[in-house]
Amino acid sequence: MTGGTRERVVRFGPQHSLVGILTAAKGATADRPHVVIVNAGIIHRVGPNRLYVDLARAVAALGFPVLRFDLAGLGDSGPAQGSVDSLAESALADVRAAFDHLAATRNATRFLVFGLCSGANYAALTAFREPQVEGVLLIDPTVVRTRRSTMVHVIRRLRNLSTLRALVTLRHPVFHRRLSRLSSAAVSVAQAAEGQSGQQANFDSPGMSEVAARSEMESLVGRGVQLMLVFTGGVNHVYNYHGQLFDLLPGLDFRSQLRLLYMPDTDHSVSDTRGRTRLLSAVCAWLEEAFPVRGQEAQRDAAQSGRTTAAPAGERA
Repeated sequence: MTGGTRERVVRFGPQHSLVGILTAAKGATADRPHVVIVNAGIIHRVGPNRLYVDLARAVAALGFPVLRFDLAGLGDSGPAQGSVDSLAESALADVRAAFDHLAATRNATRFLVFGLCSGANYAALTAFREPQVEGVLLIDPTVVRTRRSTMVHVIRRLRNLSTLRALVTLRHPVFHRRLSRLSSAAVSVAQAAEGQSGQQANFDSPGMSEVAARSEMESLVGRGVQLMLVFTGGVNHVYNYHGQLFDLLPGLDFRSQLRLLYMPDTDHSVSDTRGRTRLLSAVCAWLEEAFPVRGQEAQRDAAQSGRTTAAPAGERA
């Protein structure tokens, strides 16, 4: 228990094999959506550097009950039951089980899904598939580079003395690749650096094309789903300038439903105190604005009706 919140262990899902921690404020407002946080990679439910613990407690203090749990086969949760077509489908089934548990035990009908890295991908997939989802927080979801971000990455790499030395002495990995794979010197250098900076990312859910992902994002906006996307310096080999999201999804009208936060000075797990404080404050501000207590919604809708979302204005917090 911390401050005005309580935490307790819950078990749910097939044979109660899934384990999580439910964090809720004392006397929480009944009409707040419930939040489900999905594992980041293979890290268990505390999140990298206890990010999920801090996030859950900060959000629960606002009156949003939070369930952070281990997907099947991770942390304290048992292995997936039966055959599994893919990790994404298994994760989706687990999140659905979390929804069912919260609906059965807390009469929950409205949900938000949070995730970091692969957890962000699973959160997005859940939002695409589940109409009960009213909002998503995606921290460093996988995205593709734009032409501009490729050039930014290449320039940064070329400023590195070890990279320049390897190029001058013809020892850089770029010279050992087959010519047929080299579309340009810039792309080659970027690809050579990729092994040092992480996996190449795509702005889509696993197995989904970019066209389909755009269509799904448009569908979320059409449903009124509130979106918060955060990009850190931990993925600056792919996402590395303010407003890149708008170049990835050109012309998409987010209708004031997007909060975009770019944090190039923090790492992927937001481990520094300053960055974490900024992130938590931004998430809490987004939640308070996007999901006001009943009775305040009319005021919010009236305010949003006169607001237009241009690319520069879409980035707030």
